[in-house]
Amino acid sequence: MDLHLASRPEDAHPDSEYPIAHAPLVTIAIPTFNRASLLRGCVASALSQTYEKFEVLVSDNASTDGTSQVLAEFRDDRLRTIRQGTNIGLLPNWNACLAEAKGDYVVFLSDDDRASPTMLERCVKVTRARPATPIVVTLSNLHARALGKTFPARSSRALKTGIHTGTGVLCEYLKNNITVNMCSVMLRTELLRAGGGFSLQFPHTGDIAAWAPLLFLGDAGFVNAACATYAYHTASETARLSTNQLLSDGWEMSNLISGLAQERVEDPALRRSMQNQARRCFARRGLTILSDYRKSGGKLSTIVSILWRFRRKLGSASTGAHMRFVATVLCPRSVADLLRRQRRGVSERLA
Repeated sequence: MDLHLASRPEDAHPDSEYPIAHAPLVTIAIPTFNRASLLRGCVASALSQTYEKFEVLVSDNASTDGTSQVLAEFRDDRLRTIRQGTNIGLLPNWNACLAEAKGDYVVFLSDDDRASPTMLERCVKVTRARPATPIVVTLSNLHARALGKTFPARSSRALKTGIHTGTGVLCEYLKNNITVNMCSVMLRTELLRAGGGFSLQFPHTGDIAAWAPLLFLGDAGFVNAACATYAYHTASETARLSTNQLLSDGWEMSNLISGLAQERVEDPALRRSMQNQARRCFARRGLTILSDYRKSGGKLSTIVSILWRFRRKLGSASTGAHMRFVATVLCPRSVADLLRRQRRGVSERLA
């Protein structure tokens, strides 16, 4: 299924005036494995960029389906492909893309995700004010394949498109004020390599572990519009991880961000705030993981056991997050629907 990106009318024709000779080269890296039917649309979206100076790099992780035939359909000099001799795993394949990337910047687009045609143009336009900006964060829509529905990205009410402090952008993400996924982030290639690329220590949040540290380097670009669509489904590699693994991984990510804040944020109040936000963010994500486990038929007794094990970590989530969790996991569907309607009504009145 092809995915369509919702964009605001005023963003449909961004300013494309940029001296191409001085513009950065951008690599759109697509790691793939046995998803030939999805890969075709992904590559097509990457090659449809309005920005001129880019390459598309596909790393085939020893696929056994029709991946090579799909790639052969594209007659485009901007497309390069590499093939792994054996399946090296998800994150190592991402690192293989990073090693082969020729661009000054790199965007990682999974084979089931889609980039909007103006994504690179918008990102590069932002960097004109700060050449060699470490990172540009844009927003991503969420496509739930099981529902066949695409949900629009949450946009920031505090930050406009432009250059901001990296910590300011990260705070918006930690507060759940913006929707960001790996497919909607453009990273400075040399800085990502210097940081070690994608760490195998984070099997679930390896993407965040790669881009979040770049937000502590000073300024960052931000595009307050959806520039990509992230596909969410149960057939992903990370969806195969156990619930305990997912929660442990999230807590390690919280510790990583807290540690970076301790080292690099001079303002004590901001430092403490970011550390608290990191704990709340990944506690909230943990409760969402447990809710998804319950929705997929998980046993309540297993959830209670996991809750007890991670009680101190999950306790950092907001009251609202805990209420949503209880409504999803413990309440009958009719009660859960009533609570959601009441919460929506309160939000509308406050807005």
